[in-house]
Amino acid sequence: MTVYAFYTFTILLFSVGSYLTLCKEKTYLKRGLIRPLQHQIQKSGLRDNLIFRLGAWKRERNKRLADKEIYEGISFLRNIISIEKGKQVSTDFIIEQLADREGVLQNIYIRMLSLLRLNRKTEAQKIMADYMETPIGKEFAGLLLRWDEVNPLELTEILLSHQRSIKEIRMTEQRRRDEIISDLLYFPVIINVVLIFINFIYVGYFINQKEILQMLF
Repeated sequence: MTVYAFYTFTILLFSVGSYLTLCKEKTYLKRGLIRPLQHQIQKSGLRDNLIFRLGAWKRERNKRLADKEIYEGISFLRNIISIEKGKQVSTDFIIEQLADREGVLQNIYIRMLSLLRLNRKTEAQKIMADYMETPIGKEFAGLLLRWDEVNPLELTEILLSHQRSIKEIRMTEQRRRDEIISDLLYFPVIINVVLIFINFIYVGYFINQKEILQMLF
């Protein structure tokens, strides 16, 4: 009976040990699978975040270049109006002239011109409006497609108004950038002042504590 009990206890102990070993190996295996997966997810998240930031920077850069190109395009159109001296100029001709100029909007003008010649005026306006995503771009696209309908004598004033709007927007953005740079320049100075103030408090506190200890002892 004692031998049977001993064998039974040995088998039970061996079974428990085997079970714990398998559980331990399973845990290690699970950790080994999860860690690379977590690392891959983190790496993928950083990559996606970097791609998103680069995309946002590129869109912002294209937006600034497009605003600048529209401003220069308006000056170009004003010269055409001056040369034609009040004559009616077609929308097709105006967009064709703009499409010949190199820049970020060149492909947009070419696509607008193609759609306009297919009598798809709404889609032509939508292309530039979607690309610019700004009121200036949408208004300028609308003006180009309404060129035939506008009195040639009023075009100069309308173009001047557009240029003023673009100039005001650019000046506002420049002021904001200058304010941010100014804040960044003053930030270290403010940090130094705060550190000096904290140092005074720290020194004053321990001097006070030292005087109290001297009075007690």
